[in-house]
Amino acid sequence: MTRAHAADLAVDPEAASAFLLDLAKALHLAYQPAPLVEAHVRQAAKAWGLDVEVFTLQSLALTEVLSQRRSHVAFARLPFNPHWNLGRAGALLRLAEAIPEGGMRLPEARAELDRILTPHAPYPEWLVFLAYGVYGACGVRMRSSS
Repeated sequence: MTRAHAADLAVDPEAASAFLLDLAKALHLAYQPAPLVEAHVRQAAKAWGLDVEVFTLQSLALTEVLSQRRSHVAFARLPFNPHWNLGRAGALLRLAEAIPEGGMRLPEARAELDRILTPHAPYPEWLVFLAYGVYGACGVRMRSSS
């Protein structure tokens, strides 16, 4: 993707604030260190010509997008997530790096973030039901043989 002109990347500060908070939250929940999360969010905002303050704690993410009209502050409580998903973490890092490198616009970045965060079932539903049926039958068989 080629670097776009700054005028082509003009964004709504409120939409940008919501996206940057979601990006910070997603990166943090993918177990990226706070300095890396904050740096990626700042770089994305800078690519769109925005100034942003980012602050993350173990259970909180806060962004403040500074614009000429007014500041847009957004924060979110971060839930504990015991599940590691290296594919999702890699995709989030690629997205965070693509915004400043390739001049990705906010709607494209939002669509990609939503795609990454949408859960995908690794197996078809019918296979899960079949597997639980076999598991249950084995359990009954083991129980009846003892």
